[in-house]
Amino acid sequence: MIPAGAIDCDLHPALPDTRALLPHLEPYWREHVLRRGMERDNLEASAFPPTAPINVRPDWRPETGLPGSSLPEMQMHLLDRLQPREAICNVIHGAQMMMSEDLSAALCRAINNWLVAEWLDRDSRLRASIVVPVHSPELAAEEIERRATDPRFVQVLLLAMTEMPLGRRMMWPIYRAAEKHGLPIGIHAGSAASAIRRARAAGDPSTSKITSPTPRASPRR
Repeated sequence: MIPAGAIDCDLHPALPDTRALLPHLEPYWREHVLRRGMERDNLEASAFPPTAPINVRPDWRPETGLPGSSLPEMQMHLLDRLQPREAICNVIHGAQMMMSEDLSAALCRAINNWLVAEWLDRDSRLRASIVVPVHSPELAAEEIERRATDPRFVQVLLLAMTEMPLGRRMMWPIYRAAEKHGLPIGIHAGSAASAIRRARAAGDPSTSKITSPTPRASPRR
């Protein structure tokens, strides 16, 4: 039992589906997602499959939808029942691990916008971690700058295993931006390995055209 007035530092809201992000995407990226049919894929992180028994209490599993996707249920099960003073929302999502840096940044921005509109604005006890595109430290730093002015964002969320070790110099723009705004770095269990394994040298098949060379005719003898 969590003592009343404590801070829950690891609350996991879940996107109900990618369609929930459409109102929070810039027009270009909204069209991009729709043209590619990405709204039909929830882009769940393979490290935290929603159907795994360990990822939700049996008596808290909803009849429909993903565990953690409903604020009223989260309030009933946790916020009202255990009465933490504050709870920090950590969204673990495939957007953080995508190899397309620009698309990853667009989806991370949309997730942070969604968090504000659907969670932070609806319950004053909630705080959140800034979701960033970790494969592009410069774009991640831009998102930190954008969201750091909202005091309800209290840290920057990174996954423990990414394309590069978190201590490499290339990651420093993230840490520099976080330090500038007095934001801790929250390192959560998780891995981008599945996204890295899916990466292709020629790019995503839906955005590139790969043709097989025409076989040469055998020389006549």
